[in-house]
Amino acid sequence: MKRLFTLFLSVLILTAGLSPMTGYAETPDIQAESYIMVDAVTGKILLAEQADLSLPPASMTKLMTLYLVRQQIEQKKLSWNQTVRPSGKVLKLAKTQGIARLPIRKTTYTIRELYDAAFIKSANDAAVLLAEVMAGTEKQFVERMNETAAALGMKDTEYANASGLDAVDATLPGTNLMTAMDISLLIIRYIQDYPDVLDVTKRSVVTINGEKVENSNKMLPRQPYAYSGMRGMKTGTTDLAGYCFASVATRGNLTLVSVVMRTKSDKARFAETKKLLDYGFSSFEPLTYYGKGEQIKGALPIRGAKQTRYDVVTKTALYVTVLKNQTKSHPPVFQFSKAEAPLKQGEIIGTVQVEDAGRYLPGFSVPQATVTSVEKIELASFQTRLFRAVSAWSKKISQAIHQPTLVNLKGDSVK
Repeated sequence: MKRLFTLFLSVLILTAGLSPMTGYAETPDIQAESYIMVDAVTGKILLAEQADLSLPPASMTKLMTLYLVRQQIEQKKLSWNQTVRPSGKVLKLAKTQGIARLPIRKTTYTIRELYDAAFIKSANDAAVLLAEVMAGTEKQFVERMNETAAALGMKDTEYANASGLDAVDATLPGTNLMTAMDISLLIIRYIQDYPDVLDVTKRSVVTINGEKVENSNKMLPRQPYAYSGMRGMKTGTTDLAGYCFASVATRGNLTLVSVVMRTKSDKARFAETKKLLDYGFSSFEPLTYYGKGEQIKGALPIRGAKQTRYDVVTKTALYVTVLKNQTKSHPPVFQFSKAEAPLKQGEIIGTVQVEDAGRYLPGFSVPQATVTSVEKIELASFQTRLFRAVSAWSKKISQAIHQPTLVNLKGDSVK
């Protein structure tokens, strides 16, 4: 009976796609030329393949265009309600069959409408118009895109236009090239700098110039491939790029960023993204090892004080992402820059982190929290320090006297 129950349990586990030894999902077989999945808070790479391979990103290029729009809004160089008219180049692009997504017409649009259209509908003409508004010409704007990419640490990115179109359609020379790693890095920076971007990308429908347009992300609620926790981001498709998709999804306290590049079909990019996210949410968990302001008992070994150990308190939280059921295999590691009395109350004295051999995106590293002294730590009296010094010296002398010599160990005697 026991063997029958064990067999039944194994079938259930395998049916659910879980590893019987660990309880988390088996590593999925992702059908994409390049892919990555990253924890959005720590920048830890949870799964990747060919993630540093430069490929055409198609409309995922627009992430940088729209990041710079949002930056200029913050800097008050643009305003959401500012109205603009399309140039002749944009109107020509809007009439090109297979490229126009709205299309843009000979009328006025607000910056907000163009921003939403480029994000939600992946409108190429809207992206180019935004580039012209910000820099005068799309070519000049591309220079700004590349400068920003370098500043963000996107070392394998090269932009040729603002929309992500292949050169033959974009009417600008060169090909946009990005890696899955760089795209995930840009998304995380975008979310960190302007978290309200997710209020836009999670919308299934927006209204542009009185016309309702649907989001090209089919994993949003009430869409064909709806996925619980999906908060959107950006699709991309061209002949050179194939079908691409970058996503942001949240369940509980875990937010994942995933990127798949050069999949075979519209359906495939969402199916492969689902595999990645399913694996991520079933296999990993966020762990707040120490909260901000948490007091840690006896963590600080200190010299010259009344006591030999003191409490410390975290100035920042220590948040890590670990495989489920393996939290105990990650002990905290303290590094103290100051461990000698006297110390002021609240003085920064070091850091604490959790041992982690995982990989992180450029600009990210193993998470750590700053720690400070809980109280003022005064120097012990001269008599106390002298007594400790003599005791330590006496202990060393005693150990030296009683330590067996090589002669003693061999059983020989001196004659």
